[in-house]
Amino acid sequence: MKKKIILGYDFLKELGGLERVMFFQANSLNKLYNVELIFSYISDKNSSKIIKELNLNKNISIKQISETKSEFLQYITSILFPKRLTKIKSDLIISHSFMYSIMAMKNKKINNTPYVITLYHPPNFLYNTSLKWANNLPRKFAYLLGLIFGNYLRNIDKKAVKNADATIAISKYTAKRIKEIYGINPTIIYPVLAKDFRIIDKKEALKNLKRFNLKKQYVLLHGRMIKDKRPDMAVKAFSIVQKKLDVDLVISGTIEEEENIKSLIKKLGIEKKVHILGRVSNDELISLYNMAKCFLMSAPKEDFGLTPIEAMACGCPVIAWKDGAGPEETIHDNKTGYLAKSYSTDDFANKIILCLKSKLNKKEISKSVSKFSEENTKKEFLKVINKVVL
Repeated sequence: MKKKIILGYDFLKELGGLERVMFFQANSLNKLYNVELIFSYISDKNSSKIIKELNLNKNISIKQISETKSEFLQYITSILFPKRLTKIKSDLIISHSFMYSIMAMKNKKINNTPYVITLYHPPNFLYNTSLKWANNLPRKFAYLLGLIFGNYLRNIDKKAVKNADATIAISKYTAKRIKEIYGINPTIIYPVLAKDFRIIDKKEALKNLKRFNLKKQYVLLHGRMIKDKRPDMAVKAFSIVQKKLDVDLVISGTIEEEENIKSLIKKLGIEKKVHILGRVSNDELISLYNMAKCFLMSAPKEDFGLTPIEAMACGCPVIAWKDGAGPEETIHDNKTGYLAKSYSTDDFANKIILCLKSKLNKKEISKSVSKFSEENTKKEFLKVINKVVL
C-alpha cells in the first residue's frame, strides 16, 4: 500500500510561482505515493482553471480543510485551530505556508508524522512589517497580527521551521535569509522550468501572436501585476527608452494593477506605444518570449523569479535589478541579460537600450537555464522526500 503525503497551503485562488512549485511537487510524488492537496480556502471561480493550466494529475485529490467560504475567516481559523490537520491521517506533510507549518508541527507532536517545509521566503508579516506590504484585506489582518502578536508568532514560526524534518529553499538568496533567521541550512531546490518554454520557429510564434497585431519590435513585461512587483518602474524605464529608440512595450499576465498602470501610461503620454494584453495562453506566452527583444523584471528583492527563467529558455535576454536577490543567481550579466543599479529607472532604461543594441546569442541564453529542467528538479526533490519518508 502506498504511503500518503499531504501538501498544504492557505488558499487556491490564483496562479503564481508558489502554485507552480506545489503542483509540480504533487505530480512528482504521484507515482510513488498517495498524494492529496489540502487548502484552507478554495476559490470556486479560479480553482478549476489553475488545476487545468498546471496539468495536475487526475489521481491527486484536492480538499478544503474546512467548510468556510470566506478567505478572511480561513486566516483566523487556521491560527485559532492549528490542530485541525491532526484529523487527516498521513505519512508526511509538506507545508507551503506559515500556518500549515504550525499545523504540521502540532500534528507531528500528536501523531508523530514527519513534515517538510518549502520556504519561498520567511513570512513577510513577521519579518518585513511594512505598511506598504499590507495592500489588501488578508494582508492588513496579517500585518495587524504581526504588530500585536509578533514576538509570540515569530517564536512559533522559528520552532516550526527548526522542528521540520527537512526544509527546502527556492534559491541561495532565500537560503541565506533562512540561515539568518532560523539558524538552519536548508536544501536549495530551484522552482522548475516547464519543458514547454523553448526557442520555437519564428513563423509559429508570429502565427500564435496574430490576434494581437504587434507590428513593431517590443520589450515584454509579464507576470502578476501587483504593487509588490513594481510594474510601474518598468513602465517608467520604458518611457525613457521609447524617446530614444522605436520600440513598443507589451504587458501581459494577471494585471491586478491595471487601472494604476493605465493611469501611469496616460500620464507619461505613451498610450500608443504600450499594448496591454491581459492573460494569455501558454502558447501565446512562449511566442511572446520568443519574439520579445528583452524581458523586464522590475520586482525588487525577488526570492527567485520564474518568469526570467521562462524568458531565457525562449532565448530572450532579461533586464533585472542588481540587488542581491534571486535574479542575480540566474542572469549572467552581459551574456544572458543585464543587471541594473538597484531601483534606478534611469539605469534600468540604459540597460534596456544596451540590450536592444547588443546581439546576445539566443541559443546560449536558452542553454544557460537547462539546470532548471523538470528532470533535475524532480530528482533533487524526491531525494529529500524519500529520505524523510522511507
